[in-house]
Amino acid sequence: MGDSLMSNENWMSVCQDQVHRLDRDRLMCAMVAPQDKRETLLVLLAFNLEIARIPELVSEPMLGEIRLQWWRETLEAVFSGKRVNHPVALGLSAAIDKTGLSKSLFDEYLDARSFDLVGDAPVSLLALENYAASTAGALHELMAESLGVAALAPDQQQQVRRAVRHGGIAWALTGLLGATAFHASQGRSYMPGDQEDGEKAVTVAAGRHIIEARSAHKNVPKSLLPVMLPVALADDNLCYGQGPARLFRFYWKVLTKRY
Repeated sequence: MGDSLMSNENWMSVCQDQVHRLDRDRLMCAMVAPQDKRETLLVLLAFNLEIARIPELVSEPMLGEIRLQWWRETLEAVFSGKRVNHPVALGLSAAIDKTGLSKSLFDEYLDARSFDLVGDAPVSLLALENYAASTAGALHELMAESLGVAALAPDQQQQVRRAVRHGGIAWALTGLLGATAFHASQGRSYMPGDQEDGEKAVTVAAGRHIIEARSAHKNVPKSLLPVMLPVALADDNLCYGQGPARLFRFYWKVLTKRY
């Protein structure tokens, strides 16, 4: 990329374009946030896309692990105050400087993503739920941090972080259900090996995590709505699938500030 760092406008444009092309549902949710919070949400979603797409870009697991290791080292550099000339890395530098995101959540996320490179189905439904918790769950918790969850009182913060995790798990499980055919075309499967009907079991589990995420709604501040709205979309995917009324239902949730 050359010696000079990309400008803020350039790296933000790259991040926003990625999310617009590949994660429009959570882009809609992020746009509900105040203007000064959106940038960090979009950067985190772009980071997720960078990592989630690794299995599609490599021909063998070792090459994928090399990419994951590059991101681990990049985050070490970013957290030590260095700037790495990559659009998403520059965005993460700005986000960490601004909001104090937890490095442990990034570490958890990257470690869990190694599973994507193996191609084998999860050995159990519990293993799949743990994977979802450490990928989408950790990502959503980072998004919640960017929206101010750390400022809550300890008891409330713990409840809200738990609800955010459940929401992330639900989002991941419904996403994996929708991508079953795509993963099969790549020789991968995320349906649990200990279930006779894996898709049914994952559907039931997703519904359970939606209920858990919603059970704490009285303790979740309205300011965290952008990171909880994926719960409403996950529920919509389970109940209705894609359709023209989906956007109407989403914006009704936004207007009523419910998820």
